[in-house]
Amino acid sequence: MRYLRSLIVLSIVCLLTTVALAQSFEFPVEHEHTLRNCRGKLLITPDKIEYKTDHKKDAQSWPYTELRQVKVLSPVSLELVTYEDQPRLAGRDRIFKFTLLSGQLTPEISALLMKAAPRPIVTSVLPPAQDEPRFTVLVRHVRPLNGSLGTLKIYADRIVYEASGNVPASRYWRYRDIQNFSHSERYRFELVTYEDGIGGLKAYNFQLREELSAGIYDYVWTRVYPSKFQHQEKLLQPSNESNKE
Repeated sequence: MRYLRSLIVLSIVCLLTTVALAQSFEFPVEHEHTLRNCRGKLLITPDKIEYKTDHKKDAQSWPYTELRQVKVLSPVSLELVTYEDQPRLAGRDRIFKFTLLSGQLTPEISALLMKAAPRPIVTSVLPPAQDEPRFTVLVRHVRPLNGSLGTLKIYADRIVYEASGNVPASRYWRYRDIQNFSHSERYRFELVTYEDGIGGLKAYNFQLREELSAGIYDYVWTRVYPSKFQHQEKLLQPSNESNKE
């Protein structure tokens, strides 16, 4: 009986260890510096991101609560914006830029970061989609130098911009990562997100390549502004006194 219990406990420990290892990713990377880059290993886990290197002054470990923003700029490029001030740059937050020397940042890693980080994640590597979008809209993402063609995919819990043949231009936003949106013109759609930019916000402007289908605006509105929607619902509901009458 004791042997059986020991075997069960050992099996559970092995299973938990396997799950933990499956959620840990390590890559050889180059850390960008102003003058001379250094190399080491980047470890990504559900609890933290850690940079291991022989250059002891550069070695760092960040719990997700110490990261203001994580940016997956491409499958081989990661940027970490910390709360650490840079006195020489008027107190601007310190940024750590890494380039993977082998391997890639996968959709599973993006999904891990989305789950682990308390603040909005910027990612061009889209997490796996296990459901179908409620709406799709063909668009052009307007940028000063290099825009891109793609598709806006609108889900119950997120909006995705999937760029055509240009992975770094793709983006993924949970509704709580969107500050506001607008459809002020017939062929224009704009999202303002909690991403580094002016005042801590960044606007994404899209030219619509087709009419916005009926119902899309209201569908997005109720998810970006849920508290306003619930407040309006309460106002429209009859009072208890009216029901009694």
